[in-house]
Amino acid sequence: MAFRNTLAGLALVVSGMSSFAMAADGTVQFNGEIVDTPCVVSTESANQTVNMGKVKASTFVAAKDVSADQGFNIKLEECDASAKKNANVTFSGTQDGADNTLLAIDSVAGAATGVGIEIVSNAGTVIPMGTASADTLLVNGENTLAFKARYKSTVTTVTPGLANSHADFQVSYK
Repeated sequence: MAFRNTLAGLALVVSGMSSFAMAADGTVQFNGEIVDTPCVVSTESANQTVNMGKVKASTFVAAKDVSADQGFNIKLEECDASAKKNANVTFSGTQDGADNTLLAIDSVAGAATGVGIEIVSNAGTVIPMGTASADTLLVNGENTLAFKARYKSTVTTVTPGLANSHADFQVSYK
């Protein structure tokens, strides 16, 4: 009888431990996509931050003045250049009200005014919002598409404040 009580007690302990071991402490979200493209955008390029730094308002003394360029890259991996030979990038986001080629500064309390963000190719060619960049010839394997961002004034007097924004990008292949 004592043996049966010990077995019954052991069974209760084990079943209690297994339900305790199954208790959830959190959740892991997995995001991804299966694509049919010549390349894949690297995870480090998919969601990145470009530090524009602190730029003095006095940098802008006339409309169309620009700050120093801040470089950033979009890295493509696992490229198979046999089917599609070229890639280009289109940036999209909220366009500046005074100059629709620029990305607007986020409209938040304390935001800078009279300035937007201009995206240019590594060669310095302006890439207006919603317009594809020039084609880049792809090679098999890894490719790096280089760009620059800079503030550009739309008026003669820029007011200081937060100058953040965000853009989406789409890589197209030809």
